[in-house]
Amino acid sequence: MEFAEAKAWLDGRQETRWKLGLTRMEAVLAAVGDPHVGLPAVHVAGTNGKGSFCAMLEAALRGAGLKTGLTTSPHLHTPLERIRVDGKPVSGADFARHLARLKRTEPEEATYFELVTAAAFMQFRQERVDVAVVETGLGGALDATNVLPEPLLTVVTSIAYDHQQHLGDTLELIAGEKAGILKPGAPFLCGEDDPAPLRVLAARARKVGARMRGAPAPLARLREDWERGTQEAATVGGTRVRVPLLGDAALKNAALVVAALEELNGRRLSFDRAAALKGLSTAVWPCRFQVLPLGGGRRVVLDGAHNEAAMTAFADTWSRSPFSGQDPLIVMGVLADKDWERLADLAAPLAGRFIATAPPSPRALDAGRLAEALRRRGAREVRVEPNPVAAVAALAEDSAPAGAVVGSFYLAGFALGELSRVPA
Repeated sequence: MEFAEAKAWLDGRQETRWKLGLTRMEAVLAAVGDPHVGLPAVHVAGTNGKGSFCAMLEAALRGAGLKTGLTTSPHLHTPLERIRVDGKPVSGADFARHLARLKRTEPEEATYFELVTAAAFMQFRQERVDVAVVETGLGGALDATNVLPEPLLTVVTSIAYDHQQHLGDTLELIAGEKAGILKPGAPFLCGEDDPAPLRVLAARARKVGARMRGAPAPLARLREDWERGTQEAATVGGTRVRVPLLGDAALKNAALVVAALEELNGRRLSFDRAAALKGLSTAVWPCRFQVLPLGGGRRVVLDGAHNEAAMTAFADTWSRSPFSGQDPLIVMGVLADKDWERLADLAAPLAGRFIATAPPSPRALDAGRLAEALRRRGAREVRVEPNPVAAVAALAEDSAPAGAVVGSFYLAGFALGELSRVPA
């Protein structure tokens, strides 16, 4: 099976029904030799921040000389991004070979995410990684990644509202689902400090016998580099760290990475802390307040701020940035199954000019409905451009020194591809 054929087959599983429980995933993995068993892994859940945490932790461990695996979702351009070894995406040939074997052996029709997760575990076994960083897709307890029997460490980065139709409509219920990744004997690192969900997470840790470590203090910000999209910070002990992302959430997640490194060193892993901290600074995690240069010294910020907590974080960073005072143009598009009215509440005060568009997804909200929501909230000028190609082109041609693309990772990732071709 060639990559194009494998991808087409995989794409056909986008609508396969999610099945409660892990029995199907366990059967899929058993049919290919249980590649997840014995895998030294860090298992990470959380509403927001888990992807950037995973990217920074993997970069830190790789910088310290360990052979790393990383599996995350969603991808921005190709599913190969979802599986990485030593920072490099899986090859099309390996990806196709794993999917061909899964196609031959799957005992029942698996979902897109189950198949990619199984392929990731197969690749990590093939490459004999020293440690794999594994991000959950949705929730925790019933997520396809939750087959890992003995992770080195479990991490919950944050608890906020998202996917309520699957995870519950209170923070406590959502926390209960995320807490499902905790395992007996595996230490648990918690980045959440809201008392209500924290009580649920702590109770689960006690029940399963997982030693819990609470949220560390965020790193102390020393300097922000708005042009390059990075910041300098210091640990509690005074060690300087370059954080490769902007914003308060990045400092919180970087502190969580430092705590994770402390927990992992000596648990079947051994590495130099200074080398790991240096490696952290090399992480690349696009579309999280990513500052992209355009021609003439202009800048555009890409951020997949797709739920209330993520849009709040974007708004906080954007309002503090020099970009907000430059009469910016913001391109915004959201998915219809998100709380798009609330996203409009948060976005409307950030600029006077918007282009409402539709992300390249069958779940996209109609651009006209988003435009009306922004207008009702006081946006001075809102243009409707349903075609994201035209919307991003209009941003690139705008005369303002700064702009942004927000509201959906599908849209932000698409814009990254389009704008990367514009001469800087």
